[in-house]
Amino acid sequence: MQLKVIESFICLYQEKNFSRASEKLYISQQGLSRQIKAFESELDVVLFNRSNTGVEPTDICRLLYPHIKGMYDEYLNAQNALKDYKKTIRHFYTVAFAYGITNSVSSDFMFDYQKQHPKLNLEIEEWSQETCIQKLIKKEIDAAFLVTPLDQKIIKCAPLIEGEMVIAMHKSHPFASSKTPLEFSALDGENLITGVPENAIRRMMDYFCLKTGIHLRVIISSSNNLNFINSMTENIGIAPLTQTMAARVTNPEIVLRRVIMPERGFLYFCTPRNAEKSSELINIQKYVENYFRTTPIENLLKPINT
Repeated sequence: MQLKVIESFICLYQEKNFSRASEKLYISQQGLSRQIKAFESELDVVLFNRSNTGVEPTDICRLLYPHIKGMYDEYLNAQNALKDYKKTIRHFYTVAFAYGITNSVSSDFMFDYQKQHPKLNLEIEEWSQETCIQKLIKKEIDAAFLVTPLDQKIIKCAPLIEGEMVIAMHKSHPFASSKTPLEFSALDGENLITGVPENAIRRMMDYFCLKTGIHLRVIISSSNNLNFINSMTENIGIAPLTQTMAARVTNPEIVLRRVIMPERGFLYFCTPRNAEKSSELINIQKYVENYFRTTPIENLLKPINT
């Protein structure tokens, strides 16, 4: 049994509705459905009867639920006890980056803080933005670097930097002939070179598409689309980049155009909403905010050496 599947099972049992459960879990309804089907297959039983109005637990589901919920609660208690022990004994803190952010902002500044505070045990993790949010809510991590969009009612979000979106394209693309910024809606129907769905910047792009009602055709989905941009020799599509990623474009045949986003995009330093911050975590946040306030954006991630 995977922990995330158990979490999904418990949430769906409580909500009795795929839509509400998926919203609470920060996953798609399709993803939740796949997890539940896999769990049913593993147990070789039907756990929920599906209908157009929701789901209803079966008899065996009702029988198993208190045992699985008790097991899950005991696991969380053990995790919290371990984390509290580590913080007490070793000044242990966990900070996460959403997937894709370290393509735009180097995480070295956090390791610099660790070097400056040798008594601090700072653990850096990387998860999808949805997983980071879940871990913040459950207080399984102490802080996370996340991007727009965020529901600031469930976690505390301190904006660090407002970013611009840049579109990279081959010089033969029709957009390359103008120097004025592009409206986001002008991208409708374009072929897109972008990150994988779990990538935070890709997630922001998908959100803007949904917000504006435009559709893009993803032709390349890669964990590092800069490789494709820097080797592009013809017009195959456009690639959305952050300003720091744009500084790493070395291909002389690539043209960069700024895009007017439908909503302001930020990088945030996020912490659990109802958790009392320790003095050390407050110091970490002050350091992070000062770093982004005093570091020029072009230096946040140095260009690749050519």
